[in-house]
Amino acid sequence: MEQIDFTPQGLLDKIERTITVPFQRFEKYTSDFGVEHLYCFVEGHDLPYYNVRVEAISGKQCCFVDSGGKKNVIALHEMLKGKKEYTKYKTLYFVDRDYDDNSTLNQAIYVTPCYSVENLYLSENIVDKLLCIQPEYENYQKCKKFIDDKMTEFLGAIIDFCAWYYCIKQKEQIDHTTNHICLEDSINSRLVEISVTLEGIAISRHYTLEQLNETYNTTVTQDELNLGVNYIMKDIYKNVRGKYIFQFIEKLLNYLNMDSSNKGHKIFLKKPISFNNDRKKMMASLTNIALTPIELKQYINKIVA
Repeated sequence: MEQIDFTPQGLLDKIERTITVPFQRFEKYTSDFGVEHLYCFVEGHDLPYYNVRVEAISGKQCCFVDSGGKKNVIALHEMLKGKKEYTKYKTLYFVDRDYDDNSTLNQAIYVTPCYSVENLYLSENIVDKLLCIQPEYENYQKCKKFIDDKMTEFLGAIIDFCAWYYCIKQKEQIDHTTNHICLEDSINSRLVEISVTLEGIAISRHYTLEQLNETYNTTVTQDELNLGVNYIMKDIYKNVRGKYIFQFIEKLLNYLNMDSSNKGHKIFLKKPISFNNDRKKMMASLTNIALTPIELKQYINKIVA
């Protein structure tokens, strides 16, 4: 097993190793395309979202560097800003807000106004856009109500977990000795189980605050959790972990396709819709339904000017 050096120098060395490949890719791009292109550093899965938007807003050709994660994007900015030979290139940096304190980040780095890029896919007319159906479609209201009801049920199952994670991130910012917890992009089925069958979608919550504290060796109190819930409820689609919503959208689409393919059902759709189960490819295919924040346009225009 790899021995991790948690000293400041050890952590710095680890970051430098992880940004070596994206940095080399950036050097290759600049060698090939020079100063006319924009060079964009993004977290891996966010690339499809930014790709079309940066080029459309800037009117320039872009090279995108999959940097592997938020810390790498920030580290690459720190590296490049200190090297005079790279100041002639226009570079842009994009990261998710997450539950972090981003107030100390350099203004040259764009931070989403919501938890993550995935949250920007949750627009008002998501049902219409996802399914390519119009309000006059005979099963529109039935389909919309089903999705709205299931989304509400799913949010109810994950909100305490998201609030608990929010509390952990706040503690990390105050007490750097707090256990660092890195979550997967999909919610663990041992916490929230999503079962898709022809009969419908069943959502089961299998965790309590006490179990979370015991499993992850944390000390979040009920009062702290309540504050976390209040924070998320200020704008749930903006503040909940968007990756989980995206995971659930995939489940919804799977169920609707199952229903449309069954001769005895066809409650919602007359024929299946096509979508990709790979999250990155799915984000690319659905990028037209995502919102484009005014802050993103302002950031791009400021860098390009």
